[in-house]
Amino acid sequence: MLLMMFNWMTIVHPEVAMKNFSTRRTTFLTGFFGGGFAGLMGVGGGVVLVPLLTGVLKMNQHTAQGTSLVVVIFAAGTGLITYAFTGYVAWDFVGLLLCGSLIGAYLGARVVQRFPEDALRLIFGLFLLLLALRFLIWTSLPPLIESSGTIEIVAGIAIGFVGGFAAGVLGIGGGAIFVPALVIVLGTDQHIAQGTSLGAVLATSAVAAFVYRRAGNSDIKSGKWIAVGAAPAGIAGALLAGYLSPEVLQRIFGSVILIVGLHRLAITSGLVAVIKDFKK
Repeated sequence: MLLMMFNWMTIVHPEVAMKNFSTRRTTFLTGFFGGGFAGLMGVGGGVVLVPLLTGVLKMNQHTAQGTSLVVVIFAAGTGLITYAFTGYVAWDFVGLLLCGSLIGAYLGARVVQRFPEDALRLIFGLFLLLLALRFLIWTSLPPLIESSGTIEIVAGIAIGFVGGFAAGVLGIGGGAIFVPALVIVLGTDQHIAQGTSLGAVLATSAVAAFVYRRAGNSDIKSGKWIAVGAAPAGIAGALLAGYLSPEVLQRIFGSVILIVGLHRLAITSGLVAVIKDFKK
C-alpha cells in the first residue's frame, strides 16, 4: 500500500494533483447543492443541476442533461428512502406515474438528441419560468379532479407521461412536473406529493439516462463525484422538508427556479455575453 502511494506521489505532478483536487471539489459541491435541492423539493434536482453543469463545469447542453440524469438517480434514491421512513410516499400513485413516465422518458430522451443546443436552452428556460410563476403567484388553487376511480387513474398515468417526457427532453428527473401536477390536479398534500414524486423520478431518470448514455451524451467520470455529493445531501434536504410548511416549500422552489430560469433565458438571448463584454 505504501509503495503504491509513493508511486502515485512521484508520478503525479503537484500542480496536476492540485488541479484534480479542485475539479473534484467543484463537482462534489455541485452535486451537494443539486442533491440538497432534490431532497428538499421532492424533485430530481435537474432543474438546478443542468444549469450548474453547463455554467460551472462548462459541459455542453446535451452532456449536462445526460450527466444530470445519472446524478438524479442517486439524489432521488436517498431522498425517497427518507420520505418513505416518514410515511410521505403514496406507493399506489408511484405505480400510476411510472405507467406513463417510463414510456415518456424513453421517447423524450430519443427525440431530444436531434435538438440544437440553443433550442434546448430556450425550452429549459421557458419551462422553469412558467413553473416559477405557478408556485409564486398561483399558490392556492383547488384540485382539478376531486373524484377517485378511473378518472384518477387516467390522470395519474397522464401526469406520469408528461413528466417522463419532460425528464427525457430537459434532462431532469420529472419531479418538477410530478409535484405541482399531483398538488394541482389531484389535490395531494405537498409533502406526500414530493415523496411520491421521488419514487417515480428514480426509475424515470434511469430510463432517460440509459438513452442519453447510449447516444454518448453523459460524463460518467464527473457524474461519479457529483453523485457522491448529491446522495447525502438528498437525505439532508428530505429531512429538512419535514420541518417546513407546504407554503414555505413552494416559495423556496419558485424563487430558486425563477432565478435559474431567467439566467438560462439571458444566456440564450446573448444578454450575459453582452454584460461580460461591457465589464471588460
